Amino acid sequence: MQFIINLVLARLLTPDDFGLVGMILIIVAVSNILTDGGFGAALIQKHDPNEKDFSTAFYINVITSVLLYIIIYISAPIIAEFLGSTLLVNILRVISVVIVINSLGLVPKVKLRRALAFKQIAIANITAYIISAATAIYLAHQGYGAWGLIAMHIINAVFSNLFISITAHWLPTLTFSTKSLKKLFAFGEYMLISDILSNICFHIQSTLVGKYFSPYTAGQYAQAKKMEEVACITLPSAMNQVLFPLYSRLQHDTDEIRRMLRLNTKMIAYTIFPLMTILIIVAKPLILFLFGSKWMDSVSYFQVLCVGGYFCSLQYFNYQAVAAIGQSRILFYAGLLKSLFLITSILVGVHISMEAVLVAMVLSNVVNYLTNAIIAQRYIKYTLAKQIWDITPILIISLVIGGIVYLISYVWSIHWILLILIYLILYICISYATKSEITMLTIGYLKQIR
Repeated sequence: MQFIINLVLARLLTPDDFGLVGMILIIVAVSNILTDGGFGAALIQKHDPNEKDFSTAFYINVITSVLLYIIIYISAPIIAEFLGSTLLVNILRVISVVIVINSLGLVPKVKLRRALAFKQIAIANITAYIISAATAIYLAHQGYGAWGLIAMHIINAVFSNLFISITAHWLPTLTFSTKSLKKLFAFGEYMLISDILSNICFHIQSTLVGKYFSPYTAGQYAQAKKMEEVACITLPSAMNQVLFPLYSRLQHDTDEIRRMLRLNTKMIAYTIFPLMTILIIVAKPLILFLFGSKWMDSVSYFQVLCVGGYFCSLQYFNYQAVAAIGQSRILFYAGLLKSLFLITSILVGVHISMEAVLVAMVLSNVVNYLTNAIIAQRYIKYTLAKQIWDITPILIISLVIGGIVYLISYVWSIHWILLILIYLILYICISYATKSEITMLTIGYLKQIR
């Protein structure tokens, strides 16, 4: 849905509109993490949280969000001046309302996640997104530019948190426990800092690109990044929402966590690796078809980012498995290392060229994956060598077929949709012929359904 709505908005809005909003999303994202305070992960990971725990987390979340909003509102002119655009003052002040709104739904969402009620969460999110997207499209069509995107963020937050709160059937009690606060923060403090660093690194690229190049370049980059994320993060992200509470339930059974982690790693590689490969090949005609000629500068950005997508798709599984067994401290230190590498690389890159920034992003994804894999090797006993052994055959098959399809496109003038079909047919046939584990599992599952 996000992909389809983005297609519509990309034709109605300009790269500058996307660039302006993308430059300040880092402020909202980090503030949302600060509001949560790491309590969400702590409440899920804790074996038996009580109502005092939930209510304490709720009140802290709301108070923190209000304080953060006040700070952002006052400092908006300074932030806008730093980023080089006075237009960002009002934009930042308005969009930051999302921080307060999200704080109201954090604990109800945790309640649903602990109960594995992901269907209810999905229905709430989808409904909210339909309402907010329709509003954004209308405003964009009426010429409101970047304000259409801002309205979408705010309306989506309002309805998503409203629906989740109603579904959870939960209200805070008039209790607050400093004891609960200390226990939750003991685990959550490391997850908090780790998540802050992760979100800074996730959003800082658009901010720095907009500052050192232009909102137009930031918009082109943001569009390329968004497409790459849809391809390589959407499925892993959805799976991780479910896997973290599942891993947490199995936190004392390392063997079972390792078995699940290995299967999930191979499953994602089997799905994402061929997707990244074919997207690199058909990037130009695909973007022209989907977004129009005004987004053609994003083609090369997208192709390079897809290279990093191979590693990006895998990095979060190891992270969630280690977090589930309570090793938040080691994840914090690893986060420091990964964040330092990315931020340093990007700061060097923006002083060289846009291409250098893209290379920094790819290298960062490699470092992130290797770091998380090494941590999983220590605590889950899923060795780095075993992980590489599990995914290498899938990568080789994906790249070999990609080379064949690229040669076909080079020799003959074939429509890009037909190239995708040729790739898929070859990939499925070769996977079946080589008795790929995931292929065999999928076939067995389909037979059971039948």
